[in-house]
Amino acid sequence: MLSLCRNLRKFPEIQTSMDNLVKLSLRGSGIEIVPSSIGQYCKNVVSLDLRSCRYLHSIEGNFHLLKHLQMLYLDGCDQLKNMPTEGLFNAECYLNVLSLSLNNLQPGAVNGFLGFPRSLRRLNLGGCNLVDEDISSVFWEELSNLQVLDLSKNAFSRLPSSLSQLPHLKVIDLFGCYNLVELTDLPSSISVLIACGCTSLKIGDFPTNHHKWLWKVTLSTSNCNGERVLQSMLQGNAIEDYFISILFEECYVPIRGFALGTFTLQLPWNWYNEFSGFLVYVDKVNWLGDGLIVIKDVLGRENEDDALEVSNKTEHEEETMRAEAICYISFGSLRNTSWWNSTHTTLSLSFRSCVKLKVELVPRRSQGDDDSTGIEIGRAKDVTYLPNFWDGEFLNERSFEIINDSKSSIEIRWANSIGRHLFDDI
Repeated sequence: MLSLCRNLRKFPEIQTSMDNLVKLSLRGSGIEIVPSSIGQYCKNVVSLDLRSCRYLHSIEGNFHLLKHLQMLYLDGCDQLKNMPTEGLFNAECYLNVLSLSLNNLQPGAVNGFLGFPRSLRRLNLGGCNLVDEDISSVFWEELSNLQVLDLSKNAFSRLPSSLSQLPHLKVIDLFGCYNLVELTDLPSSISVLIACGCTSLKIGDFPTNHHKWLWKVTLSTSNCNGERVLQSMLQGNAIEDYFISILFEECYVPIRGFALGTFTLQLPWNWYNEFSGFLVYVDKVNWLGDGLIVIKDVLGRENEDDALEVSNKTEHEEETMRAEAICYISFGSLRNTSWWNSTHTTLSLSFRSCVKLKVELVPRRSQGDDDSTGIEIGRAKDVTYLPNFWDGEFLNERSFEIINDSKSSIEIRWANSIGRHLFDDI
């Protein structure tokens, strides 16, 4: 590992096989040229990290000989201009992760320079100044294994229709795409949509009627119908066994009847059969990284030292609350906890760091409703790892996690961060 060796300007020529070298990191070093000998003699390299090599201007040769290369990082190599015209990879390589965030990438170079291999699962093109012509020139239909796509901080106005042909795409990051005017042609497999900072985006009817796996959305457009977004997502598969997270910037869901700090919920008889989960509206998002939802069983705690002051009164019921964040917690996600008990009658829900909140029960879908989850309700051992929702592979990226569980209360961490670890080594 030669990371942060800023005085290292010339990488020494390799003259003998280095079969034991698996991970090569030159991150933040001062190298100017990646010599062809790396491809010739380091054939077993799995991960090559060239992030923030500010002086790197040339890659000699190609990586066709790196048969085992799975991860390549070129973020921040802003002086990089010379790469092989035939592309770095061949179509049959095993590259899984490619992170290419270059703000000086020339128009038309994104696909021609590299020739994206079909094996890619995660592709980062954030901050590459891509316009409509660039993003349309990529042969998206050939990237059939792609699961995570970062297109953040680019200048295109529309997504290409060929993106809809990616059958396994789970996450798309459009953060800071200020010219983006509409969201169309997302594949039905999409689970996470990040679109904050898209200041030109206008959304009428949110296009989620066929996005059954969509559970996490971040939007920042004043022209968005927040209620439509919510209702569309509640028709998806997350309603039975998972969570839903919606964060708004300048886009709100109006609702009446909120409480300050803690909301008390009286549960109707047979609530656990007639309803599918809790819907939590938050009107002020002022936590930086994580929020903590605390659900407590109120009944029978009056004589305990930490007894709660129970009140069904809400402040300013005549006013309309603007929900800036919405969280849905399915009963299926709680059934394997100690807290889960169908005899609960009165609950209190609080959200640390918020000013006002409201909690509702979501009716269970009828038997005739479309349900293509293929998951037995209440049988999932760990809903965090349900593969279709893509939230468990990266330990630092889970949006929801049960962190404390007892018979009287449960604490759920709700992360309000946009993932930046999706392209790190795993």
